[in-house]
Amino acid sequence: MGTLIQIWKTISMPVGATTEQDGTVTWVSRGKKKTGKLSGTNRVSVQSDTWTAQFSDETGKVRRVSTKTTNRSVAEKILAHHEMAVDHKKLQITSCKELDRLQAQQIPLEDLFVQFQHKMMVTGYSTTYIKLALQQILSMFKECKIDSVVEIRRETIERWIVDETQRKMRSIGTINTYLSAAKAFTQYLTDSGVLLNNPLKRTRKLDGELDRRKIRRAMTPDEVKSFLQATALGEYHQYVGTPRERVLIYRLLLGTGLWSTEISLLTPNQIDFANGCLTLKAAKIQKNKAAIKLPIRADLLEALRERIETRLIEPHTRIFRHNNQQILKAFYKDLKAAGIERVGTDGRSIDISSLRETFGTMLAMAGVPLLTAQRLMRHSTLMQTARLYIDVEPFMNMVRALELLPVYAPLFPADDNA
Repeated sequence: MGTLIQIWKTISMPVGATTEQDGTVTWVSRGKKKTGKLSGTNRVSVQSDTWTAQFSDETGKVRRVSTKTTNRSVAEKILAHHEMAVDHKKLQITSCKELDRLQAQQIPLEDLFVQFQHKMMVTGYSTTYIKLALQQILSMFKECKIDSVVEIRRETIERWIVDETQRKMRSIGTINTYLSAAKAFTQYLTDSGVLLNNPLKRTRKLDGELDRRKIRRAMTPDEVKSFLQATALGEYHQYVGTPRERVLIYRLLLGTGLWSTEISLLTPNQIDFANGCLTLKAAKIQKNKAAIKLPIRADLLEALRERIETRLIEPHTRIFRHNNQQILKAFYKDLKAAGIERVGTDGRSIDISSLRETFGTMLAMAGVPLLTAQRLMRHSTLMQTARLYIDVEPFMNMVRALELLPVYAPLFPADDNA
């Protein structure tokens, strides 16, 4: 059953008001005596003159609607009208499936997040990826003031996207990542029957090319050479111990195209020494849920074999005991030792993922077909390989193309002016 209430609100201290010792504030407004309670400095809590109808809607959520009247009898009729409308909507729920959906929508978001987390773990996403995705969804929903399933609406999310774009506190790439996580969550709710339709299905990502705050570049062959030499001559430091270990990590990143996270999670049982390949398990991959086999060069294979045998590393134990952040910090330290600037005069920057981009660029410079490069880098499309990672200078490409053309001998002697 619904009820009528009078909402308390806080106003500024009225002019000419008097305050009693018990905190009661008295003043005159439009010839009528008014009272309230002192609430902070120069603030007064007063009870609204109009009535508010409080009732539960068809989903069970408590609603408050102002009747905009001070007449209680009129307010009771308005409340009865709202309750009648709720009853009418409830009568339209004729199937058990719809009743189950409404009950599921009453489950707290926190519990649904836990269920979504379990689903992602079973599907094969990494723990790091799941944790990040949940943090992004929680942050987005908090900023959108979404406290329940029924409040997840396309209009609300798209308004958040517009606001974030205008504020420019997050890049377009980051906004798209948040949106992808939220869409995955609403799709899970749809598949599990909590939602009838995915409200974010038609919400599109923004064009990342409009706001590329960080443009990564590949390293040149000379930079790679000086970087590895400086690392080899470096000292032991807290991020990734010995120079030999860091050089091996960098060589693997440059020679396989793996992400630094994948290198940090690599175990001996993923490596097939007989056939010269390694398997990236589904649970270890963030972006691709399917396991995949990649070839690995003989020199890198031998270096890995030596490390595993020397350190007696067990099959299921990580070969490198360093996380992604430690590898990143070690990379920046070694980059500085090599005298290579992180950000160039053209605004393009170098980070740990530049070694993966360098891998793709070297494939292109070596004339490897784009389709083969796409498979080695595990991109979903050829466009992704061409646009995002291969960093070959277009003019130099054209120069090399001309050099590949045959040289035709002159048909006439050099001194023939005819």
